[in-house]
Amino acid sequence: MLDANNSLIATTGYVTELVYELLDAHVDTLRLARDLDGDPAWAAHLEYLRGLQRVGREALAHGPNGRA
Repeated sequence: MLDANNSLIATTGYVTELVYELLDAHVDTLRLARDLDGDPAWAAHLEYLRGLQRVGREALAHGPNGRA
């Protein structure tokens, strides 16, 4: 039998980790933007941010207050 409290803790932990990753990505973006000069790393980082955004939206949609 699934304990609702354990499920909530697992979800909260996942979302917390995701928020920290998004914050780290923001810092990385600021660093990369300083020397933006057609660097292929910029394009790769934007794709990384898009992936994080997609995963974040999915996680929030399936969370306790999600719409999915």
